[in-house]
Amino acid sequence: MPQSFGFSTTSEEVVNAFADRVKGRIFLVTGPTPNGIGDYTLRALATAHPSTLLLLGRNPAKYTPVVDAVHAIDPNITVRVYGADLSSIASVREGAKAILSENERIDVLINSAGVMGLPLEYSVDGVEGHFATNHLGHFLLTNLLLPALKKSDEPRVVNVSSAGHRTGTGDYSDYNFRSREYTWELGYGQSKLANIHFSQALAKRGITSLAVHPGVIWGTSLSPTLSQDVLDELRDRLNSFNVKSKTPTQGASTSLVAALDPKGKEYNGSYMADCQVSPPLSDGVNKEGASEELWKLSEKLVGQEFAF
Repeated sequence: MPQSFGFSTTSEEVVNAFADRVKGRIFLVTGPTPNGIGDYTLRALATAHPSTLLLLGRNPAKYTPVVDAVHAIDPNITVRVYGADLSSIASVREGAKAILSENERIDVLINSAGVMGLPLEYSVDGVEGHFATNHLGHFLLTNLLLPALKKSDEPRVVNVSSAGHRTGTGDYSDYNFRSREYTWELGYGQSKLANIHFSQALAKRGITSLAVHPGVIWGTSLSPTLSQDVLDELRDRLNSFNVKSKTPTQGASTSLVAALDPKGKEYNGSYMADCQVSPPLSDGVNKEGASEELWKLSEKLVGQEFAF
């Protein structure tokens, strides 16, 4: 990764550095909500003239400003928007089916959608909310889209994790918190650690994949259930540790380095922060057998095994 890139690097700067890795290629980004990092990822990519940008999220009608922004940058880009609720296995299957019906190839998949701060609640499939949306939905989507990814000369999967993975243990035996105390920090941390283990598992299967921490970004739709008082408390806590916040375009930069830097192959399965490969913040990242344990659990939960 370029050593000049760091905390303040913007998404536009990354795309400008790797413009030849964007032109004519096809990118899919989940979670393209306006003013979030998915939005800024797409806007930056548009400046380097990709062939096609695919957007996937729960509320397609809300993504019109993002589509309009992309076409304002380059009206020749093909933009397709798909609806899928990542917390629902059936919805993800329908979304993937629609994507595959219209797109023979996908070069880069950026799994950027996420939720944070949920009370203990379970998805329609009976899975804890953070784990269902942040990991399981992306696990299923990625595997269902592998036929299109494998048609790329250089397929890559980026999983947007978080420094919040520090509260994860790597033990997925009680993924639903049936026999241990639940806090949203533990649920979120478990799902974000799962993002890293998912990248590790993909790397073992020959798919270039990196997991990234975008940074602390306020004002996005990541945590709609948290009250302002809780958010203020969280902000104060982070400030006490001198954790600086980022703008959305700075937050999107690490995802784009992971997606575009040709040296990414050398760091396959790694964790990144501030546009650089970084040491993880939980010993659970390197827990022996955790990535395969997670893979088998995920296959069981979605009711399908995936052969490579």
